[in-house]
Amino acid sequence: MVLRFEATYPKGLCPGWSVIVKGETGSSTNTFEINFLDESGEQIAFHFNPRLADSVIVCNSFLSNHWGQEEVTETVPLEAKEPFQVEIYSDQDFFHVFVDETKVLQYKHRLKYLPTVSRLQIMDDIHISSVEVTRRGLC
Repeated sequence: MVLRFEATYPKGLCPGWSVIVKGETGSSTNTFEINFLDESGEQIAFHFNPRLADSVIVCNSFLSNHWGQEEVTETVPLEAKEPFQVEIYSDQDFFHVFVDETKVLQYKHRLKYLPTVSRLQIMDDIHISSVEVTRRGLC
C-alpha cells in the first residue's frame, strides 16, 4: 500500500464534517482506500475501499485490533483512469458517501466516541487532484 495523503485534524472530523476527494484511479490495481482513523492511528472508524476490478465498494472498521464485518456495495459509479469526486460526510449516526454528487452508500458508525476521529488517510492506486475538508454542519 502506498500512502498518497495524510492529515490530522485535532478538533476531529466527526460528526458534521465533509471530506471531498477529487482525483482518478491509476491503472495498476484500480483500488484505493479512504480511511478515517482515531487520534492514535490504531483504530479505523471508517474504511472506504472501491475495488473496480471486482465492481464493489467494501466498507469496514478496524477496532480493538480486529476488522469488523465487511459491508459490500455493488453500486460502483467509478471508472478506471476517469476523474471522479468522492464526498464522505459524517452525521451523528452514519458516514454518507457520494460519488460525483450521487449518494452510493451510508455506513453506520461503529466507533462510538466520534470526537476521537481526527486522522484522514488516502492510499493506493489513486492520483489526487484535491482534498477539501469543510464543516458541513448537522442537519
